[in-house]
Amino acid sequence: MNYKLLKGGHLSDRKCREILELFCDDLTATQIAGISGVSRVTVNNYFRLIRSAIASFCEASLFSGQRSLTLNTANSAADVTCGPVNNPAYYGFYIYKGKVSTAWLKDICQASILQLQGKDDAAINGGSVPLFEGYHAIADFNDWRLYWLDANTGIPAFSNALPEITGFWKHTKSRLQKFRGMNKSTLYLHIKECEFRYNFRDDDIFTVLTGIINAPQYFKNEAYENYAQTYRSAGQS
Repeated sequence: MNYKLLKGGHLSDRKCREILELFCDDLTATQIAGISGVSRVTVNNYFRLIRSAIASFCEASLFSGQRSLTLNTANSAADVTCGPVNNPAYYGFYIYKGKVSTAWLKDICQASILQLQGKDDAAINGGSVPLFEGYHAIADFNDWRLYWLDANTGIPAFSNALPEITGFWKHTKSRLQKFRGMNKSTLYLHIKECEFRYNFRDDDIFTVLTGIINAPQYFKNEAYENYAQTYRSAGQS
């Protein structure tokens, strides 16, 4: 197997395969460094490459909905008074062709999320929420809260989405909360990794990931580059 897109400079194919196998086992960079003998800094650099390729794969996959389900920003000015946008903590969840998909809501500000505060976490009652049309649920990773949108948000089979998104949310919280003090600049990559692991939980993840690693098109992640650029421009810490 050729890992030249991953290995970059000095690590051999054998060492790259070992790191990838341990990554698939969901070990931390520190654990992998101890097992492989590769420095933690180098392992983290490889993690970034792997996660970026995973994110590109998720964005390009059919279950990302071809971005046909988009944030309805037309109502934002009328509905809320927004402060700074490009906050990395807000994501929309939806089901497309039986798969969980996530989207960074870069145009959502805190005031938009505050619309949902005080409402029951199990459901948002009293009609659809126009600003969030096209999503089944909104996740706030600042407060680790999930807000369900009602059945009139523009996508069918809302009730069928409940168990999948509930399972995905539990999976995501369990994985991400172990990264104490995680830099929000990498949150997008971690959420896309959770999306990938959840959707392929019944598959041989190493086989799937090897195919991704060997595909050059997944090493140009415009979505992540846009995320990182807007994050830096907003001066987030």
